[in-house]
Amino acid sequence: MKKTPQQFRRENVKNLFNKILRDTATKLQPLSISASESLNDDFTTTEFSFEETGIVNRIISKDSKGKGFVDGVFNGLYSNYITDYPSLEKIRLVDIKVNPIMKATKNMGSDAKASVVFSLEIDKHGVAEFEHKSRSMIYSGFFAALEAFQFYINCERTFHKMQAIIEDANQRNRGDIVQACLADFSKLTEVNTYEKK
Repeated sequence: MKKTPQQFRRENVKNLFNKILRDTATKLQPLSISASESLNDDFTTTEFSFEETGIVNRIISKDSKGKGFVDGVFNGLYSNYITDYPSLEKIRLVDIKVNPIMKATKNMGSDAKASVVFSLEIDKHGVAEFEHKSRSMIYSGFFAALEAFQFYINCERTFHKMQAIIEDANQRNRGDIVQACLADFSKLTEVNTYEKK
């Protein structure tokens, strides 16, 4: 499958995480998810837990209500991280696609994998897609949501760390470091905007 320009930009930014954040990059690993619905209620209750590694190593558990499990997961992740990462305010889920991956087999095909694609609109930066494939639409949806939040959290963390590097380089009259950081800043600002601290 041919990569889109947006995927190339995201790969460049992920390389920047490795360069700037190194082992402290935030990783969100799914642990469990369950969703419960009632015919008498418009809302879905989504309970999920995940491990956050990087600066801290902690397990986060959320009980979140939403208009479907996707809305519940997004609301839970958003409320958990928006205070620390205000750039997440510019992210909005605009589409979700579920595509079955059927293979010609003798069984019913009900155990086929599915590809879940989340399309996020980033204010003034277009649409970004996050995809995961598994045999569970709920798990793939959860994984894709975690991947999206992980990416944009690391973007903001990288931005602020680079601000500190530039400040330090300016104090030491290291114009070469400042120029290199400014080039890297442009990669980050291609995918979102950030407020300086």
